[in-house]
Amino acid sequence: MPSTVAPSFLTFVAANVRRLRVAAGLSQKGLAERSGVSQRMIGAIEAGTNTVSTATLDRIGVVLNATLADLVGDPSEPRSRVVDRVGWVGPHGGQGVLRWSLDARREVDAWEWRLEPGDRYQASADPDGWHVMLFVLEGTLTVEIGERTVEVEADAYLLDNRQDHAFSNRTSKSVRFFRCTSW
Repeated sequence: MPSTVAPSFLTFVAANVRRLRVAAGLSQKGLAERSGVSQRMIGAIEAGTNTVSTATLDRIGVVLNATLADLVGDPSEPRSRVVDRVGWVGPHGGQGVLRWSLDARREVDAWEWRLEPGDRYQASADPDGWHVMLFVLEGTLTVEIGERTVEVEADAYLLDNRQDHAFSNRTSKSVRFFRCTSW
């Protein structure tokens, strides 16, 4: 069973991208050209039918002058640094929750993750200037970076996120960790 993105996450992203794009006076084609994200992907994001990586949302956010929290937050609620949105659901019950977002050069996001045995989250390489810190609270997290794997247990880990990477649980117990991304 493949992993999925939580429906409310996609709904909020769809509404926010569309609202911010229209407010910026851009067509889907214009946003695609400026962000480097395909027009087809922009349309799928706005329709709420496509999963989207944080790297793609960042490229869109730069053009729309919006943070990740702006793009994933409930548009009916005022902007809060506490986000608490489920953004990923694993096939075995794991989940990734964006807990809060802080402004930095652009912003800092803190995601709380739980991976159940057999769960695996695949991520694309992040743009230059992004930094990822992992804080494993319980269990053993397997971090896959290209061909290399690192086991992190009850520790912090600075991830080289400039290449494709994945987080997985290869054990028989749950893994809980925070992923903090700054850019």
